[in-house]
Amino acid sequence: MKRLFKTVVFGICNLYFKYRFRRSIKDTVRNQEIYLVDIDNTLADTWPSLQDYVYRNENHRYGSLSIFIGMRNFILDKTRTRQKVIFISARSYLDYFSTRKWLAANGLKADCVILVRRAEDKLDYINELLSRGVPVVYIDDLSYGHESGVMKLYEKVILKLKEMPIKYLGIKEIELINSAYETSNQGTKENSAYHQNYRSN
Repeated sequence: MKRLFKTVVFGICNLYFKYRFRRSIKDTVRNQEIYLVDIDNTLADTWPSLQDYVYRNENHRYGSLSIFIGMRNFILDKTRTRQKVIFISARSYLDYFSTRKWLAANGLKADCVILVRRAEDKLDYINELLSRGVPVVYIDDLSYGHESGVMKLYEKVILKLKEMPIKYLGIKEIELINSAYETSNQGTKENSAYHQNYRSN
C-alpha cells in the first residue's frame, strides 16, 4: 500500500512539473534559445555537504549550500538580456520549496524550477524543446561520487546529449564560465576565453 501511494504521489509530481514546464515555454519565440541549468555541482557547491552530514534534514542542507559566483553571474547576465533560464535538478520532490528559496536567496529569479528523480529524466525536457523547434543550451556537470573521493560521470547520458542538436556545456565549460565570470563586472577581455571555447563546441 505504501509503495502504491508513493508511486501515485511521484506520478502526480511528475505531471505537475511537466505542466509547469510547458506553461513556462508556451510563449517562447521560435529560434530563441532556452537555457536549461542544473543546480547541484553546477550552480551549487553541493558535494562537500555530503562528506560530513551535520544537517537536520535535506532542506537544511540544501539551504546551506554555497553558490559558484561565476555561474551565478553568467545566469544573471542571461536573465538581464531577457533570455529564458529554467533550472532543472535531480532532487527529491519534497525539496522543491527549499530549492526555490535557495535560488531566491542567491538573487536568482526562479520562475520555473523542475525537479526530476534521475539525471536521465532531464532528457525528456530537452526532447520536448527540440520537438517544438526550440534551440537548447544545456548546462550540467553530470557528475557524482565526489564525496567518496572518486568522481564519476553519467557517461550514458552524456553520450545521448552529444547525439542531440543542442549546445551541451559540461564540466570543462562550466569551469571556464566560473573563471570568466568570477567577478560581477565582466569585461570583454575577461570573457574572451569562455566565448572562444563556447563557439568551438
